[in-house]
Amino acid sequence: MKFSKTIIAAVAAAAMIVPLAACGSGTADSGKTTITYFSWNNENQVKPIIEAFEKANPDIKVDLSTAQGEAADYAQTLTTRAAGNQLPDVFHMSIETRNEVLDAGLAKDLTNEPFMDSIPDTNKDLYTRDGKVYGMSPTAWVGVIVYNKDLLKQVGYDSVPETIDEFCELGKKLQAAGITPYMDDPTVVSGSFQPMLGGYYAKQGIDTSEWPEMGEGGSFEKQWTPIIKEWQKLIDSGTMPKEVVGVNNDQIKQQFMTGQLAMFRSGPWDFPDLNSSGVDYATAPFPAVEGGEPYVGGGPDSPFAISSKIDGDKLKAAEKFLAFMNSEEGLKLEEKNIGQISVSSEYAADVAPQLQDIYDEYVTTGKYYWTNWSQNGNVMATEMTSQWQLLIQGSTDAASVAKHMDETWKANAK
Repeated sequence: MKFSKTIIAAVAAAAMIVPLAACGSGTADSGKTTITYFSWNNENQVKPIIEAFEKANPDIKVDLSTAQGEAADYAQTLTTRAAGNQLPDVFHMSIETRNEVLDAGLAKDLTNEPFMDSIPDTNKDLYTRDGKVYGMSPTAWVGVIVYNKDLLKQVGYDSVPETIDEFCELGKKLQAAGITPYMDDPTVVSGSFQPMLGGYYAKQGIDTSEWPEMGEGGSFEKQWTPIIKEWQKLIDSGTMPKEVVGVNNDQIKQQFMTGQLAMFRSGPWDFPDLNSSGVDYATAPFPAVEGGEPYVGGGPDSPFAISSKIDGDKLKAAEKFLAFMNSEEGLKLEEKNIGQISVSSEYAADVAPQLQDIYDEYVTTGKYYWTNWSQNGNVMATEMTSQWQLLIQGSTDAASVAKHMDETWKANAK
């Protein structure tokens, strides 16, 4: 018997859901209101936060589940659960799932909730439709190059170069010394291409709300092809090995922590592990492509959303949970355990020393970028990830990648 790709994907995604008892047994305690929470982050990061919430709210139990994987796994699993009428009471939206969630009316309107008052407008805008806000994001994320200071010193560098050509020269010297230069996770949208694209847009004065990701003009073939060619220098120079296809971020991180890898795309979410590894590391922006400037990846963290399908005690409990996540206590725990950076007026971020310069020079000045898909985000992100894997393996070229992006965009236009 043959199965459709859709069914296979749905079954696989559902199998990746990991239910977890956040505190105590998996059976709801008598007299307690239980809410389900599908977390973007892993159990070790989230469990201390859940325990603190349950301690502060002894009448509420949080039934925690996570997706075993990266962003694409979360998006697919959330889609599967929603289709199976098993939408969690609290979940996260993302750029990839935002339109699907809002089109289906799955998220509750949070506009007038008291816990939204301290959220800056920049963190509300992406998840606003028709004047109503459907996601709460009290924190921001930033993606950077994390580098091993000792390995760079071995080849005569104290910092990461600021242009792509100079970066690739560093890559060649590291290769000559028997050190793998750089990796980023190929199982998700390229974490290095996005900031390089953003740096190009910024230097050229291109309004990213009008081109081409928002469907307001131009094409990927016209706009992205030159930047893809610049990015491809990472592969052509051997700075990022073709063998990166087939490994995930955790495996890449392990190579870095064991001294085999000089640089990788990462962020504060990995700092607790890196701190325990003993590696002397620092952070840097992504190098500028021709016509661009150094930039970092970043934007609002994937916001908390409340299911529009719940009411009564469950709804009240879910609202208390979001209020806790945007409280001083909750934000401190998110900072400590997940490495998230508060932008809420409830708590001023205590930025890690390794990130301070990036925070001051790039985050606070808005020099960060991530593609904001105006339609079919999950489809576009999946296509982009697939095309980049082919590009890394040498099975396609920049022009073909951009052409496929245009074709996918048009084929899925609403």
